[in-house]
Amino acid sequence: MEAIVQANYDGIDGLQIANLANPEKSPVSAIIKTQYTPVLPYDILTEEGKLKGLRPTKLPMIVGYGFGGQVKEVGLLRDSHLVGQNVIGANLGGSNSEIINSSIPPLLFQVPENVSLAAATTIIGGADAALYATQQINATTHETVLITGAAGSVGTYLIQLLARQGVTVVAVGHSSSHGFLQSVGADYVIDYDQPLVPQLNQVPNVTKVIDSAGSINLLNQLANFYDGLTIFSLSVTDYRPAKPIQRFSFGNGGIGPNDYHQLLTALANGTLTAYIQDQYYFKDVKKAQHALQDQHSQGRMLLTYH
Repeated sequence: MEAIVQANYDGIDGLQIANLANPEKSPVSAIIKTQYTPVLPYDILTEEGKLKGLRPTKLPMIVGYGFGGQVKEVGLLRDSHLVGQNVIGANLGGSNSEIINSSIPPLLFQVPENVSLAAATTIIGGADAALYATQQINATTHETVLITGAAGSVGTYLIQLLARQGVTVVAVGHSSSHGFLQSVGADYVIDYDQPLVPQLNQVPNVTKVIDSAGSINLLNQLANFYDGLTIFSLSVTDYRPAKPIQRFSFGNGGIGPNDYHQLLTALANGTLTAYIQDQYYFKDVKKAQHALQDQHSQGRMLLTYH
């Protein structure tokens, strides 16, 4: 099989396409033919060596962890009904390969028949992170929550999940994504490339911020504008707010198996929508990751296989 391999910490341009032996089936294996993997900022940070403190790595390694594909065969201790099923999941040993050996049953989820595999794949590293963030801030219907990086895959799911809870949502994105963010469901949209204060004066008082952009400059502007403010970041590990009454926390935890099933059900019944910006063949991974870095996101980018 061919796989995307990180052999150094030279970033995106250090990635390699390597020929590796197919994984061997064990009694707990589900052997999956990969169809999609998400292009994640997390992977780029790993490739640059910026997550060594959070994620110890041993090189060389297959990059990525999320995937969507079809089960081709299973080991003796796995459910034989999985064969032929579309699934999504996480593989801690790397996912950006043509074949994946998924050996941890709780990290594999069947995709409903009326949900496209591409859409379902956006849950990994997208909707799951968004749901985790909403669980951490525990916003009420009387609160206004501001989202940074709102046009990305995590941000688009955050808008929808908070809106379902009746929370007033202020989405921050590039001016080129203003109409897109409105269409996703944001109550108010702020363009970060335009003067911020006049726009903040036009929206309800923000009590909580979910940061998925990781811009210290943007967080500083928000902290200086508001008094009491709770900031939860998925991107910045350490930040000191401008005022003593403000609170900051960082989180990169996960959600439970039942949460993944609920997200898939929400895609199936149309209460959540997956936004896919673009798809690239997996051998064009460098082009895809550079696009993620250099372009203004409007949903998730995916790599395709086979």
